[in-house]
Amino acid sequence: MKLSIKNAALALIALTLVACSNKEKLELPEVENRISPKKVWDIQVGNGIQHYESGLKPLLFNDKVYMASREGIVLAAEIQTGKRLWTFDLRTDNTLSTWERLSQNWSTKNARIAGGISQGFGNIYFGTENGDVVALNAETGELVWRSQVPGEVLSSPAVGSGFVVVQLGSGNLIALNPDNGEERWVFETEQPPLTIRGVSEPVIDSGGVIYGGANGRVGVLVVDRGFQAWEEAIATPKGSTDLSRLVDVDAKPIVIAGTIYAIAYNGELFALDLRSGQQLWKSDYASFRSMAVSGNVLYLVDSVGRIYAVDRRNGSELWSQTGLHRHFLTGPTVYKDYLVIGDNKGNLHWLDRSSGEFVARQSFDGSGFFREAVANNDVLVITTRDGELTLLQTP
Repeated sequence: MKLSIKNAALALIALTLVACSNKEKLELPEVENRISPKKVWDIQVGNGIQHYESGLKPLLFNDKVYMASREGIVLAAEIQTGKRLWTFDLRTDNTLSTWERLSQNWSTKNARIAGGISQGFGNIYFGTENGDVVALNAETGELVWRSQVPGEVLSSPAVGSGFVVVQLGSGNLIALNPDNGEERWVFETEQPPLTIRGVSEPVIDSGGVIYGGANGRVGVLVVDRGFQAWEEAIATPKGSTDLSRLVDVDAKPIVIAGTIYAIAYNGELFALDLRSGQQLWKSDYASFRSMAVSGNVLYLVDSVGRIYAVDRRNGSELWSQTGLHRHFLTGPTVYKDYLVIGDNKGNLHWLDRSSGEFVARQSFDGSGFFREAVANNDVLVITTRDGELTLLQTP
């Protein structure tokens, strides 16, 4: 029942955005391209995520890029050339017994990978809607372990301090041993009757697991035991309908130098002390998309497509860009001097991150973008819903 309710919530939000778009006859703002990002290579990763909601996005680590498709294809490619180094197909995993395949709704057609990809301890980790958490050797792609958890894994696992921690669609958090996938502890949370489809990606930092919940709260668990250190509300349900009372914290918390930055749908942007949960400041922004940070600046796309730069020291607004208001956008990505954001039509928007001005627009696969791009100091990697993985570069 909760699954259908979550889907209903997301459908209502999507319909609201579409209705607004049709009413306003939205058009993209004109952009004079001042830069020309170069496409270095592109490869196909299975069938992508198609029309499903998914936490899948590429991972850049050392000299490799990792990506997976919803149906079960996982691959590693060389960053410089796009050459495939290895491919693993979760659908052909022979370690499962017949009973396990039946009990997990296992399918030869679709492994339903939805959460990932993370790295640590020499492995990469991801999860599935079937309740699998999987570890592959990062160098060879060989299966290290596969564990069953009691719920959907919709976001990337947190890896660190000797643990792999996943947050389930139910909101519960489960810690696993990174070497063999054995369960170490479980922390249960309460869910409201109506939530957005998706969960926040947990973060491990300074001996704690930082998490966001569908109840509008952010908390910290002691990573060794799974005990709760504190939990604070950054959004309070308001309104007369379940839809208006949505307060999910779906964006991944950002942790810098003992401060947590977290944002909620129908909530606010908060800075909280990592140790105590004490509020340092708050600002009137709301979003379900993950934020980006560079230096003292937080970048965010709010719930209706407005883009902001905010001083992370005090919450003051540095600039805003409303040219893509009511367009369905990804979260932002910092790449060199730019802020890069995709939309659901397959457009990639490049902004000057010091001013918020548009500096370029590129068109890609019409299936569109759902998750934000990933970047390091040298390259930017994007992936479309249909599974096209592209590496871009600017001087």
